[in-house]
Amino acid sequence: MMSKTTLSLTCAAFASLSLHAQDAGEKITYQDHIRPLLENKCFSCHNPDKKKGDLDLTSFGALMTGGGGGAIVDAGNVDGSRIWSTCAKKEEPFMPPEGAPLSTKDLDLLAAWVKGGVLDTKSSIAKKSAKPKIDMTVAVTGGKPEGPIAKPEHVLLEPVIVTPRTTAITAMAFSPWTSLFALAAPKQILLYDTDTRQLVGIFPYTEGYARSLRFSRNGSLLIMGGGRAGKIGHAIVWDVKTGKRITEVGKEFDQVMSADISPDHKRIVIGSPSKKVKCYNTATGEEEYVIAKHTEWVMGTAFSPDGVLLATSDRNGNVMVWEADSGGEFYILGQHKGSCVDLSWRADSNILASCSADGVIMTWEMNEGKKVKEWAAHGGGTQSISFTPDGKIVSSGNDGLVRTWDVNGNKLGEAPSQGDLVTKVVAGFDSKSAISANWRGEIIQWNFGATALTETARYVSNPSQIAQRIVQTEQRTAELTAKLPSLQEAIKKAEADAKARDEALAKVRAEVAEYDRRSNAYPGEIANEEKALAALKAARTKADQDKAARNAAIKAYGEKTARIAAQEKELAPAAAEAAKLPAADKAVADATASLEGAKKELAAKADDAALTAKVKDLEGKLATAKTEQQKIAPHKAKADQFTAAIAKAKAELGTAPAPVADLDKLIAETDAKIKATTDGIAAKKAELPKLPALVKAGPDRIKGAEGNAAAGKTALAAAQTAAKSASDEIGILQKVPTALKAARFNTGVLAEKEILAKLEADFTDFTEAKKDAEAAKVSAAARIEDSKKAIAESIAAQPGLEAALKKVQGEAAALEATTKPTRDADAAAAAKVAEQKTIITTKEAELAAAAKAKDEAIAAAKKSAEDIAKLIEARKKSLAEVNAKLNGPEAQVTAKKAPVAKFEGNLAAVKKSAADFTAALPAQEKAAKDIEASIPKFTAEIQAADKALADAKKAAADAQTAVAAAKKELAAKAGDAALTAKVATTEKAASEAAAKPAQAQQALDAKRAARTDAEKKLAEARKVAGKTKNDLNNANTAIAQTEKQLAQAKNELATAEKAAAPLRGQRDSIAKEIEAQGKALAEKQAAPAAIEKDYAAKIAPINAALAAAKTALPPLEHAYAAAHAKLDAEQKVLDAKKAEVAKANTDFEGAKKKKTDAEATIAAATKEIPEKDKIIAEATAELAKLQPQLEPMRTKVKQMTEQYLTMLPK
Repeated sequence: MMSKTTLSLTCAAFASLSLHAQDAGEKITYQDHIRPLLENKCFSCHNPDKKKGDLDLTSFGALMTGGGGGAIVDAGNVDGSRIWSTCAKKEEPFMPPEGAPLSTKDLDLLAAWVKGGVLDTKSSIAKKSAKPKIDMTVAVTGGKPEGPIAKPEHVLLEPVIVTPRTTAITAMAFSPWTSLFALAAPKQILLYDTDTRQLVGIFPYTEGYARSLRFSRNGSLLIMGGGRAGKIGHAIVWDVKTGKRITEVGKEFDQVMSADISPDHKRIVIGSPSKKVKCYNTATGEEEYVIAKHTEWVMGTAFSPDGVLLATSDRNGNVMVWEADSGGEFYILGQHKGSCVDLSWRADSNILASCSADGVIMTWEMNEGKKVKEWAAHGGGTQSISFTPDGKIVSSGNDGLVRTWDVNGNKLGEAPSQGDLVTKVVAGFDSKSAISANWRGEIIQWNFGATALTETARYVSNPSQIAQRIVQTEQRTAELTAKLPSLQEAIKKAEADAKARDEALAKVRAEVAEYDRRSNAYPGEIANEEKALAALKAARTKADQDKAARNAAIKAYGEKTARIAAQEKELAPAAAEAAKLPAADKAVADATASLEGAKKELAAKADDAALTAKVKDLEGKLATAKTEQQKIAPHKAKADQFTAAIAKAKAELGTAPAPVADLDKLIAETDAKIKATTDGIAAKKAELPKLPALVKAGPDRIKGAEGNAAAGKTALAAAQTAAKSASDEIGILQKVPTALKAARFNTGVLAEKEILAKLEADFTDFTEAKKDAEAAKVSAAARIEDSKKAIAESIAAQPGLEAALKKVQGEAAALEATTKPTRDADAAAAAKVAEQKTIITTKEAELAAAAKAKDEAIAAAKKSAEDIAKLIEARKKSLAEVNAKLNGPEAQVTAKKAPVAKFEGNLAAVKKSAADFTAALPAQEKAAKDIEASIPKFTAEIQAADKALADAKKAAADAQTAVAAAKKELAAKAGDAALTAKVATTEKAASEAAAKPAQAQQALDAKRAARTDAEKKLAEARKVAGKTKNDLNNANTAIAQTEKQLAQAKNELATAEKAAAPLRGQRDSIAKEIEAQGKALAEKQAAPAAIEKDYAAKIAPINAALAAAKTALPPLEHAYAAAHAKLDAEQKVLDAKKAEVAKANTDFEGAKKKKTDAEATIAAATKEIPEKDKIIAEATAELAKLQPQLEPMRTKVKQMTEQYLTMLPK
């Protein structure tokens, strides 16, 4: 990292250019301009105490340090400076998050500060952009690149950190052309060689955590995507051979989930939680395009091997393909049901594979963008996918497995379960192996077998320090040496296991034979058992029927018994009453005999009052006795009826039926037999469909067992191989301690090389800064001389240019005045033509609308007349039918009216008073209702009068306004006779209007008085009617007794009336309807003539107006054409003159600006020269300090390098 002074001096040339861009020559500095701006908007959150986002803006040093997401300014690069892009709402998070945003003026000031080299004070020297600009472009080849494939050489092998325990591996990559793979560990990227199984490189990465790793297509570069969640996200590219960082792109505010570099090294693409895919140019570091179509976190990005296409995926499961050069949409392939976590291209770029958290792998072809195949690969989710160079697919998942497939989803092999999530798998360059990583941080190498994957090696994801690794290597060598005997023992165990597998094969063959026997025998057995089951079910059905019949008989017997008991219960009170009948009969006989005797005595003594009274008394007793006799007689009849019914029911009752216990037992036994038979059939039927599959699977099982036996043999071979492998590893490990000791020394060499590189870079930067400043000084002097000449030329040219401008301006003004009458005439003629055309269009539309309305109205009237005539005929027929039905009920009403009239005559005397009251009451009530009904009328009249008063007042005010307006017009045109007359007219109208409010007020007061009087009369009328109603109630009470005699007759009449009422209602309703429809028919029949008459009257004025407009239009159009032609001719002359004015003005203003610009240039250049002198002096001083340090450091690094090379194993 260069010092602040170093950066300043190396950027002197850029500062010169920045100053030229500011014509005023003012330096924009942090202390004078930016700090006051940030103080108002940003310091409340970004200060040393709060440091939101780990960012402090209160000092220049803290601002340049940046925050949790890295640097926020890039000198000279406005778009690449997050302090500007977030404030300008170009990039999230938008700043400030609350309150008013920065104004355009503030943003321009901030941009000028960045462009000017992010100066601290006016004495500071401008900085240059720190963004690397390296051309890494290479040619894309279809096969293996020419020359040796890159592997780390003399790079760092000392780990950046050794953690207490291993952690999950989130990123891994395999070189496409050699035995080299990389994995992400905390704070570093580890590189292993699978040939030697040794750690061959460590690339420090301390900024965050790696989420993806990929080698470039030719294997020379390694790209990492990652960062820190919620803080920073970027992609970093390393040179595989040297371990040096080549470039870095991206300035995300969240970790990058995936990154890739194109095969030609021109582009880097990143995907992040922002839901965007961003592509950067590696040469400039600038963003080329952004893809914003994803709807969730972008989880996968991958360039096709030929570099033509770019595939991306997201957490919603979407898989998309784009044109790599432009980001243009190529295919929207489809969607997984879970998050699409990984992508892989086949080597020919024709097939893309994707996998997701739903456990599914999909393959897609690129000719038409269609899905080739989809299959469930891993239970619980698929974590990773990778194509082998020869086109196989390797996958890993949450089920702890690694599997291989062909492109159609046929499983080729499977590794043993790792007992935890397998987070990543990458295919080896040789298509024969793969490396997997799991949640526990275990790194395993697998070799592809015919049906299974075999573990061949394990790698360390948390390597120890070099010193400890030397010890570990020596220990490992000793362990392997000691282990060889146990490996021989393993061979013996493998032999025993192979034998057990052979026995298992024999067992499988026996089971398959038994399944085959059952498959053949079961159909016949099931058929026989089903026949037996049918017989059992028939017996069960008969038992149910017998039980139902017996239960019905039991129920019927019980119901009959209950009915007899109920009848006997009802008989008891009737019999008790019937027993009283003989006594009643005797009482009637005795009373009759006594009455007959008394009547004989009275006949002998006709006028004897005592005998007369006795006869009357005996008649009453006889009547009483007969009444009692009549009450008892029905009870006697009822008792006789119940006695006969009970006797009959008991005779029909019969014998009680037997219980159903024996049938229940039979049903239970039958059910048990049915269940046993059914279960047996079901079991066989359930097994039978499975048997063909089991039989069919038999050969496969046998084949599997055979394969298992073969695997035992393979394991035996593996055990034999393990012994050989241990022996071979011992040979390799014997050289490792020497290499590690050299690597430990190389750690110091690399540190010294870094120091030397910094010194040389500083020396080069200061040399360039001095050279740039000297060139800028010469350029400033030349600009001063050129500007002096420009000023002299401008001063000489201005008088002539100004005179020419004034001349053409005068000529243009004269032409403008000449054309005004013509322009006015053209406008007036156009307005008249438009007016007549509008009239014609309007009147023609009115004629068409009137004709349409007339035709529709006549048609509707005729249709209505026809409908009404049909309805009248139908109703007349209905009336005749109703009258025929009414004849009988009307005769009954007439017959019942005579008795009523007779009884009403008898009642007339007692009702006279009531009739008088009744006659008086309606009139009194009507009087009250009439008065009450008049009150709303008074209220409406008061409202109308009130409105009239308001209207009168408004009219008076409007009249006064009109007078004022007329007087104002007259004042403008004093003496105008018409306006004088208008003023007089408006004043007279105003005078008349002024008198009307008083009249309206009088009318309102009169209406209010009338309503008050009506309300008083209403109270008095209600009082009189209430008294009469009370008197009538008293009279009605007095005649109530008399009316009882009339009640029966009226009831009978009412019954007759009620019978006739519905038919009368129908008759009257139909008659009224016929009458109303007759009137409507007459109206509809007369309507067409009236409509025609109305239409003729309506269109007459329209036709007249239309004819007048059409007559007036042609001369007006002719006049307009002539006026417009004249205006066009004059306008052309005027436009030509205006063009001359514009040119003369441009020439004159240009001459003035030339002088102003030249003066500003002289001022800026004059100020710049001493500044450049200062930069030259500072650079010269710094070079003097650096020069003595360079050669000794170069010598030291050379000597250490030579010593390191001699330490390497031969």
